[in-house]
Amino acid sequence: MPDLEPQGSEGRVALVDLTGAEDMTAALRELQDQWGPVAPVDLEPGVPGWLVLGHAEVMEVMRTESVFARNPRHWREQLPPQSNLHAILSPTGRRNLYFADGAEHRRLRLPVDEAFADMDEVRTAALVRVVCARLIDSFAAKGSADLMGEYAAAVSFLAVSAMFGFDERQGVDLLRCASEIFGHGGDPVSALVRMDQIVMDHVIATRAEPSPNLTTSFIEHPSFEDDTEIVHTMVVAICAANEMLVTWIAATLRRMLTDPRYTGRLTGVRRGLDDAMDETLWSEPPVANLPARYAVTDCTLGTARIRAGDAIVMGVAAANNDPRVRTSDDLFEAGNRSHLSFGVGPHACPAKRPGRLVVKIAVESLMERLDLRLTDPVVKWAPSPWSRYPSTLPVTFTPERQAARTPARI
Repeated sequence: MPDLEPQGSEGRVALVDLTGAEDMTAALRELQDQWGPVAPVDLEPGVPGWLVLGHAEVMEVMRTESVFARNPRHWREQLPPQSNLHAILSPTGRRNLYFADGAEHRRLRLPVDEAFADMDEVRTAALVRVVCARLIDSFAAKGSADLMGEYAAAVSFLAVSAMFGFDERQGVDLLRCASEIFGHGGDPVSALVRMDQIVMDHVIATRAEPSPNLTTSFIEHPSFEDDTEIVHTMVVAICAANEMLVTWIAATLRRMLTDPRYTGRLTGVRRGLDDAMDETLWSEPPVANLPARYAVTDCTLGTARIRAGDAIVMGVAAANNDPRVRTSDDLFEAGNRSHLSFGVGPHACPAKRPGRLVVKIAVESLMERLDLRLTDPVVKWAPSPWSRYPSTLPVTFTPERQAARTPARI
């Protein structure tokens, strides 16, 4: 295959068309057959970039920040004011670990690593169970629900925001902001401003009255230079955690409700939830396309000639299904942990353990309490260039008598 260079807009597929494809795995395989392990794409109409499809090539990008940097100052594209990519790829003046490299990244990453490592998992599990119980209480008597809008999207954000000490009202406000930031409608730029203000108010209030939560851990950590760094770090941590968790919860629920290996229709024995969660990380990674790195210098990646200033998106969904690391043999795959859903290298996910805890409790709480039946197997995917999850997940179940339970409290 000849070396590749971007050639105008002709032939470039849009990221959102890939995540919205009926069969995303087939669409990605077709793209790889056409271009090889690195393909030219449109991040949005008229905004070119590269989508890395090969497992080894994604690993190279993730691990080599000296060549593929996170700091958007290296990007030579000038986004139009109305672009939905500003908040994700090139926000102005953000001072957090996500957009930093090298020593600056390590300084800003340390408080996050230590805060998550020191989390009380027993207390966190109890908090997540309360969030789940309250959400289930809100629809259990109806006999039907949309598990996306009424559960998965809400439980992930409310659980994460509660870990930072936000109350439920603040959590709902933050959820609305995050939905706009990730391109699910609204104005991403103004949503980021609103989210910053909510978080700044919370930081000031927490400093006045500390309590055992992640915000207090951030405030007390000496690595942060000021409250702006704390706020920007909290915003990126909350948004990234939510986007990952809502997708992981939704995909795992859908797998448990539709896959005969998990529903028990084939063997009469339900496979474990942990197996379903692990398989989801492989087949339907929480972030299908991970944004973004920027080439610091001219280089070659796969068969593509990358120019300094090019944007590179890491195709985690494609890399996870690369036949060089993935087979169709369930027995062979048991214990295989080479998926890239949590990333590798300096920017790998710092919250794998608490993330898994939230997803497991969220799915377990729902399926142990209600006899769920999916009512529409046809999936319409939420429009996003980064994540792939259903717009709705409609279910029915035996209505629960309201008097049977005492409302849970946070």
